[in-house]
Amino acid sequence: MRESDAYVRMAVANAKAMEASNEYAALMEGRLANFPSKEEIADHFFTIQQLRGELEVAREAERQREAEIEESKRKLAAAEAGKVAIQSDLDSMKEKHRREIEGRDRQARKDRYLARLSLAREYDGVRARIEALTEYNEGGFELKAELERLKDLEISLEVDYGLASVSDPSLSRLDLPEISVDSVNQD
Repeated sequence: MRESDAYVRMAVANAKAMEASNEYAALMEGRLANFPSKEEIADHFFTIQQLRGELEVAREAERQREAEIEESKRKLAAAEAGKVAIQSDLDSMKEKHRREIEGRDRQARKDRYLARLSLAREYDGVRARIEALTEYNEGGFELKAELERLKDLEISLEVDYGLASVSDPSLSRLDLPEISVDSVNQD
């Protein structure tokens, strides 16, 4: 019985092995049936290559956009710096212009004031001449009396000059040339 049991066991094991082999074959046939054909694989490979190309194009476009954004940021920063510089220049020009206007205004006021003073002096001089001419024309101005008054003033000034020139007694001992009244130009 041992042989028959062994034979039965061997037959059962063989049957199980055959069944397992058949299941494996069925599984492999199923996988082969589900396995894509060369054309499908080539189509999938082509699709993968297209998608990789599109992905690379998209990545390159993204890099270009990032470069453009960086360039735009750089230009914006430069424009802002330029704007600040221009605003500073504009402010300084405004201040300079304001100071120039104030200076001109101050100078114009000063010139106007000086012109008024000059005009007032001229006006007073003209008024004095008009009054003198009016008085002369009306006969109230005596030339002879005025001449006598001026001669008296001259004599008094000569005396004062003489007294002032000899105020130091040591100076009177000096031998100085005499100046006569006739030698003085009397225009």
